[in-house]
Parts: sequence; structure tokens; C-alpha cells
Amino acid sequence: MANIQKKYIILSSIVVVLAVILILTVTLKNKGYSLPQLKAINTQLSEITITRNGNETITIKFNDNKWTVNDKYNADTKAIESITNAFNNIQPVELLSRGNTEILDKYSLTDNEALIVKAKDTSSKEVRNIKFGMKANFGNLVYGQINNDKNVYLIGNTPINPKDIFDKTEDDLINKTISSVRIDDINKITISYNNNSYTLEKTDSTNWTKTWNNQNINQDDIYTSLYFIVNLRADGLIKDNIQRANLLYKVEIYLSDGTTVNYNIYAKTDNYEIELVNDDTRYYLLESSFQDLETKINNIIQN
Repeated sequence: MANIQKKYIILSSIVVVLAVILILTVTLKNKGYSLPQLKAINTQLSEITITRNGNETITIKFNDNKWTVNDKYNADTKAIESITNAFNNIQPVELLSRGNTEILDKYSLTDNEALIVKAKDTSSKEVRNIKFGMKANFGNLVYGQINNDKNVYLIGNTPINPKDIFDKTEDDLINKTISSVRIDDINKITISYNNNSYTLEKTDSTNWTKTWNNQNINQDDIYTSLYFIVNLRADGLIKDNIQRANLLYKVEIYLSDGTTVNYNIYAKTDNYEIELVNDDTRYYLLESSFQDLETKINNIIQN
């Protein structure tokens, strides 16, 4: 019994000593030092750049009350909102190294490996400069550096890993929304197909009329199909100068405020092309997306 108590005392002593060593290590490491805090950005941003592997840079600019990607494409509003929100949430949560450049390679923080994100306000002042390296193996954390600070931190404080929020391609950031409309805001919708025109007109808050055959229909019976057609998103952009194929469908959505949303769908080349009227960008639908859309259209225009 005495031997067991002696071993327990020794083991307890070892645990206490290790705890003291750990506390002293952390205390000495951070003596006279507190983690920096990234101040909230309270001004409008004018430019965001994302540089990957030292050679691929995406530039997102805010002009005329809209964001554009690489001076060519309208930006996806939700993607940009996610990035700008993250700027005000992301924070260093632990100091790993004070200015030790030798560990940059270990954490993929060299210029030819890191993901570097910068942001400027409307006066061209740089308000964020974050270098993301390797993701940590625990939590939603990533190794990084902030605002030209040579220290290396664990960075987090976002719902998902902060690197995932910023690690986007051009295609990820480009707006692919063809139509985004509330059904309550629609007066009528016309679908042209095979030299025929089919107009569905709202008669009251719950009923519509198929004007081509004077058939009344309850909104509940067409809601899913109608919602899909008037809230359509492309799968991507056509960047090659391929010849446009034959027109398949023309969709015209008439809104209660007097505006319209019009888009055309063309036959398949590599993919099905979808053209948003008054938009020079060429979009495409994959086979599966087109089949879904065609099914929804047929649910409405077929008797």
C-alpha cells in the first residue's frame, strides 16, 4: 500500500512540474506581448487582390456601385459579401513565432506558396494584407501573417477555415445569376419555343392563366417549376470564342415594377449556352442543369 502511495505522489509531482514548465513557457513566450487585433473596416473597400503561388492574381474592384472581377466580369455578390465579412471577423488567435523566417517554408508561407490577400479603401490605403499558409490540423485555423508583420500566427475566428473563404478562382467569384426574382413580383412570363409563344399571366395572388389555351391554374401546381425558371443560375462562363448554336428557348419575365428579365437558351455545342439579354458575358449550362430547366419549362407549357 505504501509503495502505491509513493508512486502516486511521484506521479503527481511530475504532473505538477510539467504544468509549471508549460505555464512558464507560455508566460515567457508572450512576456510583454499581446496578440494584435485587426480593427474593423468601417469604410467602403475599392479593391481586393488575391494572389496564389506568387504568380496568379485575381483583382476585384468596386466601381459604379458594383464589384467586377479582373475588369471583365460582374462579381458574385454573395462571394464578395463573404470575403468582406471575413475581413472584419478574422483574427490571430495564437502567436507561433516571432520573426523567425526559417519556419515560413514549414508552414507554406513563402511568397511562392502562400495565398496573399490585400484590400484597399477608396483612398487607396491598404487596410488588409494577410498571408495564408498551410491549414492547421485542428479547428478552423490556418498559419498566417498579417499586415507585413513578420510574426507567424494561427489565424481563425470564422465559421469555416478562413483560407477557404479567400482561396477562390476567377470562376468562383464571377456572377452566374441569370435571373433572381420573387414570384410575388411577377405579372406574367412568356416562354417562346419552336416558333410558338406561351404566356402565363397572373390573375390574382394564388392563380394564373395559361393564355394560349385559356386554362386557369393554381400557383401551388406550378410553383416549383416557376421558381426554378425565374431563379436560374448558370454553371459557368464561356470564355472561348465558339460559334453560338441555334436558339431553343426564349424566356421573358415581366415584373410588377414595369421591368423585365429576359434570357435565351441555345442548343448544345460543348454545353448549352444561356444568354442574359443586355449582358455581353456568355454563360453555359451543363447537360444536367439544362435537363432540369427543360423539365420545368415543359411542366408549364405542355397542356
